[in-house]
Amino acid sequence: MRGRADELAALVDWSLVAELLRVRRLLPLLGPRLVEMVDSVGVDDEFAIAVNQAVEVARRQGAALQLVEQRVRSVLADAGIVSTTLKGSRLSEALYGDPGRRLSSDIDLLVAGDQLYNAVDAVRTLGYRAPTDHVEHGGLPRLHFALIHERNQLPPVELHWRMHWYEGRFAEARLLPPQGAHVDAWRPALGDELAALLLFYARDGFSNLRLATDLGAWWDAFGPQLQPGALDELVQCYPALEHVLRVAMRVAERVVGLPATQLNRQRAKLDTRDRIALRLADPYPRASDAQLYADIGLIDGLLMPPGSFKAFIRRQVFPPRDVLYAHARRSRRNRATSSVGHGARVLVRYALAMARLVRPWDSRYSRAG
Repeated sequence: MRGRADELAALVDWSLVAELLRVRRLLPLLGPRLVEMVDSVGVDDEFAIAVNQAVEVARRQGAALQLVEQRVRSVLADAGIVSTTLKGSRLSEALYGDPGRRLSSDIDLLVAGDQLYNAVDAVRTLGYRAPTDHVEHGGLPRLHFALIHERNQLPPVELHWRMHWYEGRFAEARLLPPQGAHVDAWRPALGDELAALLLFYARDGFSNLRLATDLGAWWDAFGPQLQPGALDELVQCYPALEHVLRVAMRVAERVVGLPATQLNRQRAKLDTRDRIALRLADPYPRASDAQLYADIGLIDGLLMPPGSFKAFIRRQVFPPRDVLYAHARRSRRNRATSSVGHGARVLVRYALAMARLVRPWDSRYSRAG
């Protein structure tokens, strides 16, 4: 694609490219690659300067996050709690060889579900406030507890107990170090690590290009070590993840060239819901953030496993009032937070999303399968 990249480089507004990448937190991630790829034409000098500055800022931020992360994990270990890092600067270093390539602003850690509350108590000794996340009937949050430092001197910490709405066993069984393992040296099996990235990508409705870029970089670094059909066994062990992983592989194949056929030899034919989700998996901007979130929610519903409809409705369409209030505070909106009003707006946006699919089949989807 270098020839095509050179053609585009001669046409683009590099200041606009820099701004678009900055808004999507992609400037330190993709900027160096653009500078490297565009050989004959070259990038704008100001773009190159902006990329170097972004990488330096992200590198300093990544180093600071790593120090805090080590402290948090040490506190957890002292409390007898095993943890592992999700995403963040460590992923940046593993995939790109530089903690400054993948911009992060918080620390994501995975712990076992039965140790989650103890983990919260341990982290709070570092000056963090109690989390306010909604708790389900089983006593656990939907995905994680988010802790904010009381004096904002340390970055937020998110303590996860699972990776995706559809799983309650995979993360703990496959992504946490087993008893007796050397925690710092241990890493999950490659197939499990790839599945985790695919689940993150799917949970964001395939809209996050940073996660797509991570998948491409992961394949460059580790893909040749995977055996054919590396995800077949995982799908068999965790059938609730079948649809989401199947579609995630196809989307990643379309966006960054991940070889779905090689990963999933038992490649089942996509059903109607899978195909609709695949068409909605569009990285291009929506008319509004509200429509983007609605599309993400609709993809969630399309890929849900059997028996999950009630949980989907409660999560995406008619969430509890405390969840709506929390969202309103984060978005700084004064919109009414009644569950019925929210649900009505979401259903209208679902209809708009489905209406988009009535348009003629776009060339971007010609290889979707």
